Amino acid sequence: MPSPQHYQENTPEAVTFKQLQQLQKQVKQPKCRVRSSGWVVRRLLRVLSQPFRIIFRPKVIDFGAIATVVPSQTYQLGEFTINWQGADTQKPYLYINHADNPSKIVWHTPAGQNFIAGAKVYLEIIEERGSVEIDENRKSQFPNQTVDRIEEAGDFLVIFGRLQESRSQGESAQYALYFRTSASNQLDFYLHIIGDDINLAQLRFATSADEHFYGFGEQFSRIDCKGYEVRIVTEEGGIGRGDPGPKTLNLLGVAGTMFSSYAPAPHFITSKMRSLFLMNTEPSVFDLREKETASVRIFSNRMQGRILAGETPLELIELYSAHTGRMPPLPDWVNYGAIVGMQGGSRLVRSVWEKLRALNTPIAGFWLQDWVGQRKTAVGKQLWWNWQLDENTYPHWKELVADLAQEGIRVGVYINPFLVNPPSEQIQGRRNLYQEAEEQDFLVKDEAGEIYLVDNTDFAAALVDLSNPNAREWFKSLIKEEILGNGAKFWMADFAEAAQFDGKFYSQESGLSYHNQYVVDWAQVNREAIAEAGKEGEAWFFNRAGYLKTPLFSTAMWLGDQNVTWKENDGMPSALKGLISGGISGFSINHSDIGGYTSIAYPILLAFGIGFKRSQELLFRWMEMNAFSPIFRTHEGNQPDANVQFYTNDETLATFSYWAKIYAAFAGYRKKLMAEAATTGYPLVRHLFLHYPDDPNTYKIEDKFLLGSEFLIAPVLKPGATSVNVYLPIGKWVHLWSGNTYGNAAQGMYQQIDAPVGQPPVFYRQGSPDAQVVLEALKEKGLLN
Repeated sequence: MPSPQHYQENTPEAVTFKQLQQLQKQVKQPKCRVRSSGWVVRRLLRVLSQPFRIIFRPKVIDFGAIATVVPSQTYQLGEFTINWQGADTQKPYLYINHADNPSKIVWHTPAGQNFIAGAKVYLEIIEERGSVEIDENRKSQFPNQTVDRIEEAGDFLVIFGRLQESRSQGESAQYALYFRTSASNQLDFYLHIIGDDINLAQLRFATSADEHFYGFGEQFSRIDCKGYEVRIVTEEGGIGRGDPGPKTLNLLGVAGTMFSSYAPAPHFITSKMRSLFLMNTEPSVFDLREKETASVRIFSNRMQGRILAGETPLELIELYSAHTGRMPPLPDWVNYGAIVGMQGGSRLVRSVWEKLRALNTPIAGFWLQDWVGQRKTAVGKQLWWNWQLDENTYPHWKELVADLAQEGIRVGVYINPFLVNPPSEQIQGRRNLYQEAEEQDFLVKDEAGEIYLVDNTDFAAALVDLSNPNAREWFKSLIKEEILGNGAKFWMADFAEAAQFDGKFYSQESGLSYHNQYVVDWAQVNREAIAEAGKEGEAWFFNRAGYLKTPLFSTAMWLGDQNVTWKENDGMPSALKGLISGGISGFSINHSDIGGYTSIAYPILLAFGIGFKRSQELLFRWMEMNAFSPIFRTHEGNQPDANVQFYTNDETLATFSYWAKIYAAFAGYRKKLMAEAATTGYPLVRHLFLHYPDDPNTYKIEDKFLLGSEFLIAPVLKPGATSVNVYLPIGKWVHLWSGNTYGNAAQGMYQQIDAPVGQPPVFYRQGSPDAQVVLEALKEKGLLN
């Protein structure tokens, strides 16, 4: 590792890209303690102190001073201009412009304040059933910054300086901040802090009170994250996430927080058309709580990212998705009907199929997640995680698959990267995949070198080590043989958020850097299995866990396990927020379980008003919303018998059939949007801000959405509501159900719209050719007058 003198002795010509790559290997990360023996007591204290922690929680790194002897000067990197206002000014700062719009500041630092800082931290991490808590324990911090030299070195501009510990006469460390253009409107940066065992790097930048921040992957409580601290670590979404509910969930560690996310991304786009993302895999934290400054910190002594220059949100999404990858169009057949989520075996599937057939329901597939058999657990029914067909549950499986295929209906199943060691009576002559993986050393180990067992409800499972190339090949063969080989054309690729922070991986990577990357590898394994089987464009999967480059491999996302409630943070409204925010960060094809997933429907809890279960009204309103999303799929939930299902009675069946027909009528329009997503990264479901960035009224809207650019949907998100106050952006908008025209050609406006069950407010842009094609399909099917 270079000494601090390394930077002082190097000439500018010696700073090369090869040297930068070498610096990337000199990574220091915080040491972690993961869930030690006193975790129950610590959690109880944490829960009891939570209100005070929210109010009085200190910043991880204090604001610091900046000092420099470098005079003001300007540098050119491709089409970017980097301006340093230095020693000849009272408040030094850095700002960046781009040639496309020289008057706009693409990124700038706070005037007269530090923009780089470091800290020594020790992390206390509690992992519980996929949920993650990270406490940052500061040992010391280095907020005071100097800028000693700025030098051009080949393709790089490099800022050299020192960081001083906050206490007087404290220690100091050196840093180097590199800039280099990777394309005409993309500016890469690389920050490396060297010395004194600093293991947390922070970058601060200027903002304003009226700047709104979008993105950060799937965010379920807020779409505009200004005013909050957003932690980027993939984890279980939690049950409640701050909504009123059983307090015991906090003690059990499964409640989650407002910013718990299955698929976060270290990325944002702002209302002032600024955008930045990190390329690191370590967890990071974006602190947007201050009005005039913001920061991002990462649990490492190095930070790598990219600043984007664009004039519209869609242009910035296109630039961002060029790095992360873009999701391909779904197989054509998915667009023409519902994905019917069922459990219970062949006889029940055939019975429900017959009822749907009598209603002429368009069906794309039957998703049979219990194909491996079920076990009873504390939360209801769960699957046997030994990924092979259970012919006791599905006798005559091949006959069922063939009969469905004759009517153009595909069969889907379920897998995840965990394995359990089932009892011999459950195996019944089939493969024991846990034992196979154990014998070949394909499972993640703990610090003692034993198989690392992860608790899930009331059983434990082992995680396949996807950092091992041989384990990946083995799991791909499993998908090809047991899933595709049994005639399935699609599947849920569940979980992957629980790669252990203290796990021992084949690659020798730390859990801190591999945890977020594991979810990307999981998507890649599934996608490669499809490609190697020659099934691209025919087979697909949907996954809930994601990170930066998941769109490169995923064929579809789904939003995880929402509660079967109307609550803001973890009910139906949260599914819409996750759908919209995820789309901004590259998850262009996404959807939620119709009706939600999680219920707590034990009679004694319901009697005390603590539990909750799915109502028919909620199910119908969720159908209405999802008919205008990329995928129309049901889920029975964790307690099927306690919740209203689409097949519960004649009314639920008829309503489901109707909305499946509405969904199918949009097939042509959706396919056009998917083709666009594959080439640009644009999401199918869009925040109004993406098309109306100059309209401040759109900035805070979190309960309406656009499907593409031509349809506006305002789903009913409150029980008993019969009307919605809809914001109609500038232009004329036609109400889908009545044909009445609303809106103003000069400015946006609000309009109170009737919304009885069965007619959520849906509008299309007046004169839209795409809308006309959809209207004709709806009328042809008798769904519109």
